[in-house]
Amino acid sequence: MKTCTSASGKIILSGEHAVVYGFPALVTAINCRAKVFLEENNNGISVYPSFARIFILAGLKRIEKILKTEFRGFNLYIDSKIPVGSGMGSSAAIAVCLSAAILHYKKFPLDLERINELAYEMEKINHGKPSGVDNAVSTYGGFLWFRKESEKFKIFSKVVPEKKLPKLLIVDSGKPEETTRDMVFLVSEKYKRHPKKVEKIFLRIEDITKAFLQYILNEKKLVLRELIKENERLLEELGVVSDSTKALIKEIEKLGGAAKISGAGGRKTNSGVVITYHQNNDVLLDFAKKKNLKVFPVRLGMKGVKIEKDKI
Repeated sequence: MKTCTSASGKIILSGEHAVVYGFPALVTAINCRAKVFLEENNNGISVYPSFARIFILAGLKRIEKILKTEFRGFNLYIDSKIPVGSGMGSSAAIAVCLSAAILHYKKFPLDLERINELAYEMEKINHGKPSGVDNAVSTYGGFLWFRKESEKFKIFSKVVPEKKLPKLLIVDSGKPEETTRDMVFLVSEKYKRHPKKVEKIFLRIEDITKAFLQYILNEKKLVLRELIKENERLLEELGVVSDSTKALIKEIEKLGGAAKISGAGGRKTNSGVVITYHQNNDVLLDFAKKKNLKVFPVRLGMKGVKIEKDKI
């Protein structure tokens, strides 16, 4: 028995951190994908590359319990093109791939809701109390409007853009020293100390998230550059953007563009990937080249999890 699955990475257009506390997020699947290849054997469970072994084995134990089954022997090969720890949902994509591969291997129905549920349980291993938005968009693909009402009840709906969206570029500010779990904890501690202040920031982020939705649905004339800039200011106010990343974003703004972090961010040195927009992308490409920054175009609204015919 062999099976190969793939799932997409993601970027959050708006709603980082606020989404953990029941505020909405607008998120999209992108063209960076992860693959998991499962091959049955008789010698126990092997995971390649080995650095993913602890996460995968812990995830398999959770899946065994939920499905009320037992895993005996197979090789798992992971191939991910999604940068690790940079805010693009790498662990969620692997969790989604693995969940789909296991369901296919054990001949369970390939139900997206079940795949999403299993992947969310795996995400808890890495991130503690994640919102569930990463695994949801990696499973379902496209653009999602997502809101976590409670641990067991999450609302999300696919969004179909009513206008052609401008091309965005991803600039890598570098992998943060902090993990996603660290940054979620940092915000939770700030929320406990200054509840009114943080609540106000979340409410303003919600306004921006709704404005982003209106923008892609072509319901209201809005300026994308201003939405991105205001979103970034709120994330800086929340304290999840490092000084070096703030400086990078200010340079992009001086060139006439706009940029914001996407994901949990980072405070000490780097903050992961930065979504950038400019009417002339050549300006940003030249800037990134001079600064020796990794930059790449990103396609939005891509397909979620699927069974692949090829091998890794």
